[in-house]
Amino acid sequence: MNEQTSKGLSAFDLLSMSWSLKEKPVHSIFCHDGNFAAFLLASGKLAIVRTSDAESPSKRTSIEEATGRTTIRPRNVDPIPPTVLDTAALADLPIARFGSQGFAVACKDGTVRQATPRGLVIERVTSGSGPITAFNGDKTGSCVVFARGNEVFVTGTEGEALLASVKLDHLVSCLSAFSGDGKLAAWGNGTVSILKFSESLQTLWSLECTGEVVSMSWNSKSTQLACGCADKAVLTIDCLAKSTHRIENFPSEVRTAEFNETGAALVASGAFRLAGWKENDLPQTGGPGTPLSSGKAGFVLLESIASHPTKGMVAAGFENGVIALTSIGEPEELLLKNASNTAIATMSWSPDGENLAVGNAAGECSIVNFPEQMFK
Repeated sequence: MNEQTSKGLSAFDLLSMSWSLKEKPVHSIFCHDGNFAAFLLASGKLAIVRTSDAESPSKRTSIEEATGRTTIRPRNVDPIPPTVLDTAALADLPIARFGSQGFAVACKDGTVRQATPRGLVIERVTSGSGPITAFNGDKTGSCVVFARGNEVFVTGTEGEALLASVKLDHLVSCLSAFSGDGKLAAWGNGTVSILKFSESLQTLWSLECTGEVVSMSWNSKSTQLACGCADKAVLTIDCLAKSTHRIENFPSEVRTAEFNETGAALVASGAFRLAGWKENDLPQTGGPGTPLSSGKAGFVLLESIASHPTKGMVAAGFENGVIALTSIGEPEELLLKNASNTAIATMSWSPDGENLAVGNAAGECSIVNFPEQMFK
């Protein structure tokens, strides 16, 4: 797309709705139907924004007949302000979907609270004792999973009753979201346990694995698990072979490692470009796997990534505020940059892949909308 800016505005400004919240956003997620997005702030507050835009980029785009040049005019009206809720959430744990339009967070007092776009905060889990040490949910918003020490709980989004729980032989400090077939991964103290939830919550098997896991992501077949590690590594877990492998020597903490189904790849942050490997040939003991060179190498660390839900593409957010839309295995990339020049702290795609939530270290939160013609 031959995109032209207007009145000195950047492409990022023309494509996005942005809000200054004066607090660093640390996590972001869209609700199940994609109509709202939530940003968890460092203080534990939750900011919810509407994704519909009366002045979306597509409505402000025009094409000159003579030259074929595409122009996006600046917006005339500011976007609707966010709803900021004092949920007292634990900022080091992610947000989960709750129902079709709501969100859930784990809170400092050991409760789980639902937050609605209308500004309601509802306590959903009040029973149990001790702090919540890990938290996640599923893609549809039908249930939430959390851990207290070595016990893992699942609760539904209909009513307050807990659905199931199981005690493990190790503490739990990181939980995956549910896989497509109801599996769940729980990591802590050098051990990962693979659980299965149907009518009850059962432990399938456990495995020792070294690292400081901070995030976990399933592949589409629920056979592989990718873990981002604070000790500058990616940990892969093969659930068929029940084996693990560490990919080490990243320049920085790997906050996110994710599988991209369309691109058939594993991608990760923590380097000076998007790191990636073919999903069917990951690094293993005795073999380096098949690496994928995506985008262009530079001298700025890649802080955050978000794998596109339907395309072989990844949004890569860098330490200097640049966002690169990178096709996996290709050098071409679309670069966007906001005015703050500060590190991209969180990114996530809407379920349909049309909107990207972006939060930076300066406290700015944005919803970037990409007209379909940009990807043609």
